Amino acid sequence: MNPAATTPKDAVLTRLNRIEGQVRGIKKMIDNSRPCVDILRQMAATESALRSVAKLIITEHMDSCFEEAMKDSETRKIFFAELLESFGRFG
Repeated sequence: MNPAATTPKDAVLTRLNRIEGQVRGIKKMIDNSRPCVDILRQMAATESALRSVAKLIITEHMDSCFEEAMKDSETRKIFFAELLESFGRFG
């Protein structure tokens, strides 16, 4: 985790800024006719970074919403449905 990122939101934004730079780098690689294998390697790294951000967001959602979700059965059902959907997409 970045020491400058003091909140979960800061950590997510820091990582997204880094990912944005990776995407710009991929575009430059394509403009400069870099080998496909190099481009694909960078794309895989970017995809991995995005999944890492998704895990941070899911973790924050669990931390911030779990206690509230346990207060009643309907909210609990919605909470767990959201988690299952998130795990299905990013797990």
